Amino acid sequence: MCGIAGFLDLMGGRELPHDRLDAMVEAMFARGPDGSGTSVRAGAALGMRRLSIIDLEGGQQPIENEDGHIRVVMNGELYNHEELHRELEARGHRFATRSDTEVLVHGYEEWGIDGLLARLNGMFAFALQDEKRETVYLARDRLGVKPLLYAEREGWLLFGSSHDALLASGLVDADLDFDAVELYLLLQYVPGTYSPLRGVRRLAPGHLLEVRGGDVLEPRAWWSLPTTSLDDASETTAKSDAELVHEARELLADAVRVHMVSDVEVGVFLSGGLDSTLILGLMREATDLPIRAYSIGFEDKRVFDESAHARAAAERFGATFVPALFTASEVLAQIDALTGVLDEPIGDAACLPTLLLSQLARRDLKVVLSGEGADELFAGYGYYQDLPPKDTTFANNFDPGEEPGFFARTFQGAKRGQITVRGNFYGKSSISGFPYAMSPGYIERLFLRDTRRDVDARTRIETLEAAWQGSSRNPLQRALRVDASGWLPDDLLMKVDRTTMAHSLEARVPFLDWRVAEFAFRLPARLKLDGTTGKAILRRAFADLLGERFEKREKHGFNLPMHEWMRNELRERVRSRLLDASADFLDPRAVEALLDAHQTGRASVERSLWSLFVLVSWHERARSKVRDARMVGGAA
Repeated sequence: MCGIAGFLDLMGGRELPHDRLDAMVEAMFARGPDGSGTSVRAGAALGMRRLSIIDLEGGQQPIENEDGHIRVVMNGELYNHEELHRELEARGHRFATRSDTEVLVHGYEEWGIDGLLARLNGMFAFALQDEKRETVYLARDRLGVKPLLYAEREGWLLFGSSHDALLASGLVDADLDFDAVELYLLLQYVPGTYSPLRGVRRLAPGHLLEVRGGDVLEPRAWWSLPTTSLDDASETTAKSDAELVHEARELLADAVRVHMVSDVEVGVFLSGGLDSTLILGLMREATDLPIRAYSIGFEDKRVFDESAHARAAAERFGATFVPALFTASEVLAQIDALTGVLDEPIGDAACLPTLLLSQLARRDLKVVLSGEGADELFAGYGYYQDLPPKDTTFANNFDPGEEPGFFARTFQGAKRGQITVRGNFYGKSSISGFPYAMSPGYIERLFLRDTRRDVDARTRIETLEAAWQGSSRNPLQRALRVDASGWLPDDLLMKVDRTTMAHSLEARVPFLDWRVAEFAFRLPARLKLDGTTGKAILRRAFADLLGERFEKREKHGFNLPMHEWMRNELRERVRSRLLDASADFLDPRAVEALLDAHQTGRASVERSLWSLFVLVSWHERARSKVRDARMVGGAA
């Protein structure tokens, strides 16, 4: 696990910028405090920072093949590297290390880039240079667990694991891409290949970017989620439901086993919900070694506290329970730390508890397993039970100062039957049911006139979702593909990557083993949704392992009391930040209307206010990174 960065000379014959590469690598220190390495030759400057997990002594990067014409830097882990290592040795390749990264250079020699990628099981982003072919490949793992960004500037192609690395190059400015910013305010995350910085792009999950000489080829998919399920097949599967349930158990057990491959201790993030409890149970089946389980709770009674369930899960599987209890003031004290480590704006308030959990776990170890992905693969969210969503239309002329009745609607709580008066600002949703955070019409009003866009955010997100949903006739299959292509990699996995790596902690996600993902997306809907219960196949496959308490638990999340915090503890801080001179792309009148609507109780727009606060804080930090880069050396 580490961070990678580099320069590629697209014009040819220029001196490679050693000092800029060093600055990019140093900007990722927290991602890999155990060491660093660079390689500068043949038109490519490759660099990395290392968090030592496998082959602690011998796994320094960049790593080359026997004659040195192929070299690679990788961020991530290859869980089947030992199997591939043995196969390649049997074919005559000589290894200098036990590192999983070295499998890439020999595997590329043996199978080519497509053959190599098809054989990899892991989370990764890598840059591989073939000097003889004058080609560099940038590749990202199937589900998008690890990030990879790139940009073309002044005849250079820059790439890196973080925006910070690109900003440190001295070639990337902090100018906002307002297409991306509008999507961020709609969704609370930046989706797809967009980046909040103009001219910077993400490499999409399961995609490959090839740079051949001075030509940057269009990124192409080397893997994608299955587009159809057994519900779409003209003939039913030869396997019975019982056989599919058994297969689910075997696949997930093996996924957890291989995700535990490490030369250092592996722990687990434990909430006590079905997903993390299942991972812990399978860890215990895979090893007799001690397992530490990390969990956090909150003294604030407005927050649902799962720590008692987490403790019970740890006791059930003989794990060492490592809890921490936080007050509201302790959580709020982490806001500066959070906005300092978020490498791009993520308006998901659950970043705060994940940051605290990462800080707790890093006191003892470097690697944890986490439960991300189960909901998007096996239909864990409640909104999947009402597909297609009933109302996906926004009023583009919406204004909280003019239409207070828009917020005054009530709805019946789905689980407990109570009537809750809440703002309906978030009542509209994507085709999956994922709730949008703000009306596109009001997003447009937030920006000063010179930042207005020709195509609004709703049109852009509909275009993305149309590409993501696939060709299935089943609405659940389409909804799951949308969330697994957007919300999962661009919010949940980005959140986990940024908050864990800020503390030099590696988080692995066994549910996103590609074999599990392909299996899940081919399942019929009845094995995911069973009446009003999601993840039906997991509950059936692991009922004996989990026990009734955990098998029947409803889903809960880290739901911080942001509504109240925005009206009390955070009120003045958010107001001053959003009306500060640094928020120079926002219309202060529109911001004031939003703030006042929330404060007076006419609206519950805490998601929007938090997203704006994170955006402005992140942007000011990005600007400071650019100023620092120019002070220490300027552009290459």
